[in-house]
Amino acid sequence: MIKKLIALCLTASLFIVVGCASVQTAQKLNDQKLTTGGEVSIGNVNASNWGLYLLWIPVLTGDTDKVGSIAFVKDTVNTESVVAVATKKAKDMGATKSVDLNTSTSSIWIMPLFVVFFKSVQVSTNAVK
Repeated sequence: MIKKLIALCLTASLFIVVGCASVQTAQKLNDQKLTTGGEVSIGNVNASNWGLYLLWIPVLTGDTDKVGSIAFVKDTVNTESVVAVATKKAKDMGATKSVDLNTSTSSIWIMPLFVVFFKSVQVSTNAVK
């Protein structure tokens, strides 16, 4: 009985933690410019998304259409989806350009289940106009 309860708790915590898209901004730049050109610096945008995959099939991922929500069986943990979140946020902040865009992706096996992967994508860009 205790083993089943522990397994249930671990599974529940996995579903709570896995699958989240988020976007964060930093606008306190202390009068520093984000570019060498004459653009007005607005801020830095960091977007991330992660999820749980069974081989290549998405199980639980962050929903990039509704940031902060979970998507079921929807492949949103990819560079294109997360870049779209970051550039949309920059545009919402009043930016006309996103410069110095950087992406990072990772995929990690969840041991001992060699068919389950934890994937994540991070995108950072500077918003200017």
